[in-house]
Amino acid sequence: MPHFLGVDVGGTNTRLMLMDSQQNFRGYHKTPTQSWAGQTDPLQGLENLITAYLQEQDPHHQVAQVMLGLPGVLSRDRQTVLSLPFISALDNQPVAAMLSQRLHLPVAMDKDVNHLMWWDLTRHSALPDVAVGLYLGTGLGNSLWINGDFYHGAHGGAGELGHIPLAGNPLLCPCGKTGCVETLTSGNWLTGWARQHAPQTPFADLFVLHAGHVDLTEFVARLARTVASEMNILDPEYLVLGGGVLAMENFPLAELEQQLRSHLRSPYPANGLTIHFSAVTDETGCRGACLAAQRVFPSQPALAAGTFSFRREA
Repeated sequence: MPHFLGVDVGGTNTRLMLMDSQQNFRGYHKTPTQSWAGQTDPLQGLENLITAYLQEQDPHHQVAQVMLGLPGVLSRDRQTVLSLPFISALDNQPVAAMLSQRLHLPVAMDKDVNHLMWWDLTRHSALPDVAVGLYLGTGLGNSLWINGDFYHGAHGGAGELGHIPLAGNPLLCPCGKTGCVETLTSGNWLTGWARQHAPQTPFADLFVLHAGHVDLTEFVARLARTVASEMNILDPEYLVLGGGVLAMENFPLAELEQQLRSHLRSPYPANGLTIHFSAVTDETGCRGACLAAQRVFPSQPALAAGTFSFRREA
């Protein structure tokens, strides 16, 4: 039975998981991203990580497709990494093709947030025509599903909601620009705020103990205004809100939704938008990558004609 390997690359951790053609998942594994990305040759490090992982699995599993989820900007055809801020050595590289040649397996790639969104979309009986995903974790991830498929833009850079400029914001963003909304509306910002203003509070309890602080109420308000702006532009049927920050205990989800809806244009999208809060878990990204691998497998003409057994060397 063919299997699909999902590799979810995050700024902190990289997660891997296998799925068979019946969508049964197995073999979840998590490792620090810097354990391979910090090497002199990060592509070699990623190859070694995947090779070692597959050698630990059942040698009779046939791997039909590998799918990478990357937190950066990819070319429209999803063949080249254009900007991966924390692994800049992979910028302007055809990472999927190079890794495919090294592994002797078909490899595809997409933005990691699209895999989160694909998981959430496939939890429902029917796919919408237009939907948006906003996943607030270390950064501000944005996925656009338009006319029944993911929208990448003319060059691959669509969905960079975290990089719209905020007036009066002097902070430098890792993307190289100044004033990006993500510098004030992300898990990174929350971590810095907690270090400065609540050093004795465990990060997981930040909204339990300090939800009423003016800085955190403004954090929620900024997020609501940012997301509402995109809703008023795209008029989707469906908005998914998720990510590790929104999953924090006592995060004011009801207040976020109320403020977001207060900014929506009437009559639409105000009267036509369904908001769903995602139940994201540690495995969601690589599960979504597995499903995406299965989805693209028939469209991989060069290597998809067969499947590949990854067996331990003698």
